[in-house]
Parts: sequence; structure tokens; C-alpha cells
Amino acid sequence: MERIKAWILEYRIVLLFALAKLVVHLVTATNYGFQRDAYLYLAQSRHLDWGFFSTPPLVAFVTRIHTMVWGDSLLAVRLLPALIGVTCLFLVGWLIKQLKGGTLAQMIGLTAYLLSPGFLRPAVLLQPVIFNHLFWLLAAVVVFQLVRKQDSKMQLWLIPALGLGWLAKYSIIFYGSALLVALVISRHRKLLWSWYLLVTLAGGMLLILPNLVWQFQHNWPVISHMNELQETQLGNVLLKDFLVAQLLIHLPAVPVWLGGLAWLIFNKKHRNFRLFAWAFLLTLLLIILLRGKFYYTIAAYTMLIVFGALAWEHWAARPRRYIAYLLFLLIFSNGIFALPFSLPVYAPERMIKYDQSIIKMGLDVMLTWEDGEIHDLPQDYADMVGWDELGAKVWEFYDSLNDTVKAGTLVYGEFYGCAASMDYFRPDKSYPEVYSFNDAFTEWVPRAPELTHMIYVGYSDRVPDYFEETLLVGRVEHPQFREHGLPIWFGSLPTSKLYADWEESWQENVAPFIREKRE
Repeated sequence: MERIKAWILEYRIVLLFALAKLVVHLVTATNYGFQRDAYLYLAQSRHLDWGFFSTPPLVAFVTRIHTMVWGDSLLAVRLLPALIGVTCLFLVGWLIKQLKGGTLAQMIGLTAYLLSPGFLRPAVLLQPVIFNHLFWLLAAVVVFQLVRKQDSKMQLWLIPALGLGWLAKYSIIFYGSALLVALVISRHRKLLWSWYLLVTLAGGMLLILPNLVWQFQHNWPVISHMNELQETQLGNVLLKDFLVAQLLIHLPAVPVWLGGLAWLIFNKKHRNFRLFAWAFLLTLLLIILLRGKFYYTIAAYTMLIVFGALAWEHWAARPRRYIAYLLFLLIFSNGIFALPFSLPVYAPERMIKYDQSIIKMGLDVMLTWEDGEIHDLPQDYADMVGWDELGAKVWEFYDSLNDTVKAGTLVYGEFYGCAASMDYFRPDKSYPEVYSFNDAFTEWVPRAPELTHMIYVGYSDRVPDYFEETLLVGRVEHPQFREHGLPIWFGSLPTSKLYADWEESWQENVAPFIREKRE
């Protein structure tokens, strides 16, 4: 008990910040609904596998365990990314203390981390991004310990850090590669040349092997997914917008991470850890060259914030304490300015007014969606409204049908957002499964459907050709919904055109990922 009390006392500042972060996430957790991707990962958690079309398996696996314990309500699910975010914040505080950072360094580093949009918003969303933050940071912690202790066997901890990171999001390869190159070009390269490196590589490969086997069995869908991203999203990433976004994603923490970068490069006190500066720059360069999304870099800034906290504590030492006051003023003012983008604190109508002022300031990059266009709301926010309305309208209409019609009714969503949200709001297992030829749903769609009626959600102009009788039974009317006006159709007596197009969709979206089909 005395040890616990002593530990709590030693880490009291870190624990207070961790508690504050958890509270702000829980208080704002139910202001908006789930973002569309959350519905997809919840659907995946009900169909566990060693991989999915666009993602590795870990998020679905952890979500399954979490929902078994806490349930799948909005608050319960939002608790998962919030807890991961709290863990990351605690590790930042732990690193600062390991580097002998005092109270001021802890206050600077933890405040910058707590208020940064790049670390706040992902902890709201059930997405691989927040898992990515954790495993990038854990990999950095392992390298930190490797260098600090000068003990080659510390490499073995990279097996779970990088292996589980791969199973959470494949982009761990960016930071993992950057850390490796940074180690090789640093004075610590000798730590790599031991049999521990071979064990680490073998252990990492063994950990991710089931996913690699799954990818092989399905003809490497990750490659198809990356090609699709390049064609539909990554091609819209402009270098100037990417670089501006690098300043905005951590707006309150900009002076801190810039200070950390300068401190690592130019100051001799922590030159043993200079490799973290090179790892950051290499990661940034790699993502730029591959035309990645601006938020792919978010987690790479974490170690810079750690060392930036130490740098500013040194620069603000007495008699220059006023520097710390000015720094906190800058962090808090920028944090409050960016808070509506960091957390969903404003309702959509209020957020739209705030966004209009942002556009006038020339910061419209924060309102630029994956299509390259500027919109009224941030994309994630527009993706967190309307889905409950869709689910309610679909299943209320289904309930209005007589039992004979229900028995022959198939429910279909044109894209994973509508399919997964309908699946989430499905009242119970007695209601029909929801099918789609998009993303992970392609793994569960039947090749030859049996139906006499269909509830079809989507924009296709072919719907009237698919049935002898077609009725538009509703639309999603939420004005801020990203898919505003999304139509809900009810078709009866399917035509041969429906079955022909279904087979064509199956051949296009499912068959290429069945290895036996090619052979």
C-alpha cells in the first residue's frame, strides 16, 4: 500500500492530466452519434477474421472484447478510444519523468498533448488511428529504453509493439522503418547487431503471420485497397495543404514540438536521443513521397512534444520564468481556438457558424474533405449525424410489412456506411442480415441471393430496373448529414437485371479476392 501511495504521489501531475482527458472525452461522448467507420468496425467485431478488405484484424478483435464487457452503446464504445488516448497521455508523462523533467516540463508537455486536436479527435473515434497512436508511441518507448539502458535485448519488446501495431493499422511500417533507419545512422547502431535482432524479426513475423496468410488467401486485398485510395482520395492531397495541416493538427503544441525538434538536433544534453528527430523527419518525408493523408503523421510528433517540454523547461528557468507564462498563454489560446475541431462540443448548427469564421481566416484546410472540396462541417462531424435516422426509418418500414413479405425481404446498403449503420440499429437477430458489395461486407455477401422483395438504400439509378414494382419509402433528411437525401427504396418482384448485376458485382468485388477462383 505504501508503494502505491508513493507512486501516486510521484505521478500525481500525470494522473491528474490523465483524469482530465478521460473526463473531457466522456462529457462530450454523446453530443454526436457514431462516425460511419465506427459502424464498420462494430460490424467487423461481429464477424471476426484475421483480416478485412481495408483493415487488419486487431481493432475488430479489441472492439469485440470491449463490447462484451461494456456493451455497444454510444458512451460504452466511445470509452474504448478514450482509454487508449489516456494511456498515450500517461506514457508521455512517464517519458518526461524518465528524462528527469520537473513539474514545469510535465505541465508543458501534458498540456500541449491534452489540448492538441491531433490527439483529442482520434480519441473520440473508433478507428485504427487511435490504435496507431498507441503502437507508434510504444515503439518509440522501446527504442527510448534500448538507447537509455544500452541493452540489446530491449529490442524484443518491439515484437508486440510493431507486431500488434501492424495488426491494428498497416501504416506502422512508416514509423517502424523510420526508427530503424534512424538507429542505423545513429551512434547506437551497434545495439542492433546481435542475435536479438534476428529473434525480434522472427517474432514479429510470427505474430503477423496469420494476417499475412489471410492476405495471401484473399489475393492481397490491402494492395487493391491502397490502389483505390490513390485513385479516389490520396490524389487530392496537395503538398501545400499537407504542410499547412501539419501546423494545424497540433496547433496548441506547435511551439512545443518545434522546440523539441530543435532541442534534439542542436542541444548536446540529449544527443543520445537525436535519432527521434531523424525518425520524425524520415516519417514526414516518406508520407509526403507516398502522398499519404495529412493525419498519417500525427503520432510522429509525440516524442517531439516530450523533448520540447524538457527544452522549454530549460529555456524558462529562473530568472526567465515569464517565458513559461507566455508559452502557456499561447498553448491555451490556440487550444481554445482549435477546441471545436478537436472535440464535438458544438451542435452542427453552431459548428457551421464557427466554420464560416474559420474559412474567412483562410484556414479552410480544416474543412477540406477527402474529395478535395470545402464543406460546412469537418468531414468526421458530418459523418456522425443521420445514421440513426436511417436505421430508424429502415427498420420501422420493415416492421410495417406483413410476415409473408418480411420472410422474402433482403436488406441492402449501397456502401458500407449505410450497410453497417443499418446493421447496428437492427433491433435483434430475428431481423434480416444487411448486405453490401462494399468494403468488409463483400466477405459476407451471398453470391446467389434469395428474395422476393428488397429494401435498397443507395443512389443507384438502376433501382427501377431491378424490380417490377418500386417504391421510394423515405430519405435521410438530416440537413448536415454527409449523405443528405440518401434514398430508401422498396422493390418487389426482382427482375433478371437485378440478378445479372448482382453476379457482375460479385465477380468484380468478391471473386478477385478468392484465390481458388483465380487458380
